[in-house]
Amino acid sequence: MEFWTRPVLPAGSQAFVILNLGENVPEKVSVKLSDLGLNNAAGYNVTEVFDEKFIGPFKPDDALVVVVNPSGVFFGKAVSLD
Repeated sequence: MEFWTRPVLPAGSQAFVILNLGENVPEKVSVKLSDLGLNNAAGYNVTEVFDEKFIGPFKPDDALVVVVNPSGVFFGKAVSLD
């Protein structure tokens, strides 16, 4: 697994990608937002970008759990709740 992040608008928000480098089976991934550099105490609204599906509100210590297909990505956006 690889994790990539990039600041986006509005200010304080981040886009992030979870990349599954495996080739066999989908992988269930659990990652705390703080491990992605998302440390706003007020939290974030997280959306899956490709389908524009709202995942939910998360605090930095909350775990985001997603399934990522082999050789696939989860592309998310975390919008700061400031």
